[in-house]
Amino acid sequence: MKKVLTFIGRVLLVILVLALLGLGALKMLKDKAESSKTPENPDAWVDLGLPSGLLWAKNNMGGTSAGEANYLYAWGDTAYRGGRFTWMTYGFTEGDRKPEVPSVYACGPTDFGKLLKYCTNSEYGKDGLADNLTTLQPEDDAATVGLDKGARIPTPEEWKELFSNTTKQWVVQDGEGFVGVKGLLLTGPNGNSLFLPAAGYCRDGWLESFEELGCYWTNALGKIDMSLSNSSDEVYAVINSTYSAQCFEFDSADYSSVRTVLRYEGLSIRAVFPTR
Repeated sequence: MKKVLTFIGRVLLVILVLALLGLGALKMLKDKAESSKTPENPDAWVDLGLPSGLLWAKNNMGGTSAGEANYLYAWGDTAYRGGRFTWMTYGFTEGDRKPEVPSVYACGPTDFGKLLKYCTNSEYGKDGLADNLTTLQPEDDAATVGLDKGARIPTPEEWKELFSNTTKQWVVQDGEGFVGVKGLLLTGPNGNSLFLPAAGYCRDGWLESFEELGCYWTNALGKIDMSLSNSSDEVYAVINSTYSAQCFEFDSADYSSVRTVLRYEGLSIRAVFPTR
């Protein structure tokens, strides 16, 4: 009888130890989950009181102050590389091709180069690639790679939420080492504000619409084919949607919209940090 009681006692002790270990593991998982909802550098983020609880970065990617607007990225770039934004330098098309038609707006798949990633049409993927990836993976998201763990580039819906829940004022923002960058000052329901420089966009060596248009990447691939037209609105090229990505644009006249643009273009990035 004594041996039986001793055995039962040992079994109960093992069960108790396993239960304590289990509770400890659960606490660790909970603590880890909670920590992932809090940025490592809280001073770099703004809580605007949005319905989603989303935090927005105070500065554009690459910038150290709110008005710094000179860092542009192609869709999927994880580091600022400067220079020309062309299909030939874009990271997700094969780089050793020679365009059949040496034109800025060449339209064939061999002119753009076969896609190496984020391809929804095997006709345009290298060796028939069609990975059907439609949102940036963490390793290709500049915010995830370069900022707090948990940060990322916004979705189209998150940009819409930002603009639907803030008041807007076109202002001139001074910054460190420069004066007078135009853009939008957005003020949230809780009174906190966020400045978005109108940095325009860069394509084929040209910076367009600086201080006139804000162009910011979303994390989403394009959904519709693009038509390129000349000055007479005559369509001369139709580009498959898999060569495009969605961005959010705004100007001083209360225009704002999610648009589809070519993936190689240089646009601004403003990161977000989900808290839920």
